[in-house]
Amino acid sequence: MKITHIDVISLQKKLSSSMQISRGGFAVRNHTLVQVHTDEGISGLGEGVGNAHLVKAILKEQMCDLATGMDPFNIELLRNRLMDSQVYFERKGSALCAASAIEMACWDIKGKALDQPVYQLLGGLYRDRLEVYASDIYWEENPEDMAADAVRIVELGFHTLKAHIGYKSPKEDYTRIQAIRKAIGYEIELMIDLNCGYDLTQATQAINLWEEFDLKWIEEPLNPNHIHALADLRSKSNIPIACGENEFQIYGFKSLFDQKAIDVAMPDIGRAGGIQETKNICTLAQAYGVPVSPHNFSSGILLAATIHLMASTPNTGLLELDTSKNAILEELLLAPLSMNDGCVSVPSFPGLGVELKKEILEQFTI
Repeated sequence: MKITHIDVISLQKKLSSSMQISRGGFAVRNHTLVQVHTDEGISGLGEGVGNAHLVKAILKEQMCDLATGMDPFNIELLRNRLMDSQVYFERKGSALCAASAIEMACWDIKGKALDQPVYQLLGGLYRDRLEVYASDIYWEENPEDMAADAVRIVELGFHTLKAHIGYKSPKEDYTRIQAIRKAIGYEIELMIDLNCGYDLTQATQAINLWEEFDLKWIEEPLNPNHIHALADLRSKSNIPIACGENEFQIYGFKSLFDQKAIDVAMPDIGRAGGIQETKNICTLAQAYGVPVSPHNFSSGILLAATIHLMASTPNTGLLELDTSKNAILEELLLAPLSMNDGCVSVPSFPGLGVELKKEILEQFTI
């Protein structure tokens, strides 16, 4: 089997609700997808998560040509050609995101060709249900609006929620966490995502002020380049620190683990180097005793890939679900996810279980 050509597809969806985070807001969601075609008529879908315009340019100008003619079954060889040899001096960023998309699509092809779900190719089914959390509470001027949103999500059946705050100071955003906790109680688990919005002084103040709210973790509190500061923060914090969506490949995560900077690792399959690289990161994390909750905040293709990885990997937990309806999510799945008692069942379609319908292209292509 050979890769004959690769289509690069840009999809965009306008927001139907506010998505204000610590570093500002945005008006649309962009997804950069690839559809890898083969000479046997089997195609696969993948996604690069990052700066959509840069990822698209790298794919169209170089990555797709490099992969064309290769056997999609030879994923390690493909990884070497796209990542190790070509991005040797670009170890992080959009080049890795672009390569991740093609690698992901090759797993989809391989699963379809073998008539097996991708999790079977990654070690087999370790669990058939995944505990989920909703990532869908955004900063609002009125804390009660955030509390009402939290209640809405709990009523959907979620036991764990994540709120994005940090647009104001720790003291000012204290009232927002307080309002959410008052609305949902302490039986529901709550995380806070700062989206890299604080410096070390602010983050230290935050962990001291917010400790009373029994937070499951604080996510991405600092600039991802400041690993020593992150390690310093973790050493002072009684709240677990989750991080990793802005880190790349196994080498970046080894640095986080060696410096004891995080309690929970959050690699993103569409950024860190693809499915195999993320599986490697999970194995490394297990050796360091660090649990993994993959970052999963883009289209339904990334969601499907994350489900297959977690279904086959013992030291992963808590699947992130974007319930905002602002992403192109369920439209790309072969069947809607089945959720019960805070968990989703793992689908068993061959490949990743995704498809790019004509109506999706007509509605969202830019």
